[in-house]
Amino acid sequence: MTGTPSFPRVMIVGGHGAVGTLFARALVASGTTSLTLVDRRASPVPVEGIVSIQDDACAPARATLEAVEASDLVILATPEEVATEAAPRMLSHMRAGSLLVETLSVKSRFAAMLEGVQTRAEVLGVNPMFAPDLGFAGRSVVAVPYSDGTGTNAFLELVARQGARVVRLGAQEHDRACAALQAATHAAILAFGMALQTAGYDLASAEPIMPPPHRTMLALLARILSADPEVYRDIQVANPFAAEMRARLLEAHRALDRAANTDDPSAFHGVIGELRALFGGRDADYAKLCAQIFEVKMPD
Repeated sequence: MTGTPSFPRVMIVGGHGAVGTLFARALVASGTTSLTLVDRRASPVPVEGIVSIQDDACAPARATLEAVEASDLVILATPEEVATEAAPRMLSHMRAGSLLVETLSVKSRFAAMLEGVQTRAEVLGVNPMFAPDLGFAGRSVVAVPYSDGTGTNAFLELVARQGARVVRLGAQEHDRACAALQAATHAAILAFGMALQTAGYDLASAEPIMPPPHRTMLALLARILSADPEVYRDIQVANPFAAEMRARLLEAHRALDRAANTDDPSAFHGVIGELRALFGGRDADYAKLCAQIFEVKMPD
């Protein structure tokens, strides 16, 4: 790394978690020389050059606030209830030209909270649309700028340099998109698993004969089950548009059931025909992607 880093002094609240670690690595690689991690949990084994403070960001100690005042960048890699309570306290101590970044999966309530907060700092929301262990390269990060400026642009440029695609949206636009992209997707996968469970599904018996689509659905289910349940609960509970998407899934299952329970084949053919319109002519591209996914073999 050559030149002056955009954010030489950084604090990450929740810095020992997966999202905090993702951004910490990118910042250190970009030249950040002073990194302070704040977490309610005790610090793991100390790392040279990183200061770890065990503290509650919702009721921060003086040492934490002094670190906030000295920081060019503060990242809140925390659950929503912590971020919305901690942000006003942090922002009141941040200097002009500094930047606060939240990493929430829901943006509209944080945006509403900010309307009553006065600060000299810029504020940005980001949402990595992937599991943190996959890394930035080739993946998308949604950016929701609550205010704009040089710090916001520098941070998004840093994310883009990691190989990520940065897409800017408004807070409510973000939440509506995520209700479809995350809430509906995860709900469908979880419901698939719940249906198998109630049917007395036996993996050992199914494994020798399972077709690729079923194996892929099981892999998606296993991916969800391997993570912190609160991550996926938050997407279903906190997003104000998630309940609407789950209701649409329920109605879609009923419509499919009606189409399958009639002697008229045109009903089912009609469902398939209508769904093709979703792809806007790109169904062949996605079918090719599916074939590539199906080529992946189970690990030994």
